[in-house]
Amino acid sequence: MSTKQMTASSVVSEGLLEPAEQPTYGSGQRLRASEPVYLDLLGFLWDEASTLDKNDLAGWLDFLDPHILYTMPVRVTRRRDTGSEFHAAMMHLDEEYSSLKFRVKRFLETQAWSEDPPSRTRRFVTGVRVYKTDTDGDYDVSSSLLLTRTQDDDYRVDIVTAEREDRIRLGDNHAPRLVRRQILIDQSTVGTPNLAIFL
Repeated sequence: MSTKQMTASSVVSEGLLEPAEQPTYGSGQRLRASEPVYLDLLGFLWDEASTLDKNDLAGWLDFLDPHILYTMPVRVTRRRDTGSEFHAAMMHLDEEYSSLKFRVKRFLETQAWSEDPPSRTRRFVTGVRVYKTDTDGDYDVSSSLLLTRTQDDDYRVDIVTAEREDRIRLGDNHAPRLVRRQILIDQSTVGTPNLAIFL
């Protein structure tokens, strides 16, 4: 079947997310940027980015809820009228807390050659929007990420850009924790040799 012959139904059969299949996200009331909760969640994202940029992987685990889901679907190039570009079944990353903790342990306690010496990264988090959800204390938080990465003595810089769809929970002590992150990358071919980093 040629690209021109591909229909929306064939896209679904290939496992691509159609708009109706995507979970409701960001449909609640949007918070103003001046509201205290918005500022708390913005600070949370900035602190998380700084922690990762400092390569404090053990410290990053403290930002995560024990029930976290952390996914990054594969992006494919499609014509405008053939539905979502993100694949429902194919993932670059499909993690939960135990697998993320295992990855961190591997980086810190073994010779993970892809990250020893570690990458030098810088994360720029912008375009933050916060929405209420049906669950008290849970917020949908959308942000744009620009990540730069250099390794060893190579002067070249890898660049990865993405939208992140987060669910962040404010616990009893009002400490935010990341419950879900879906990374919607802008590139169909990831702009770095491997994903031995956290987005």
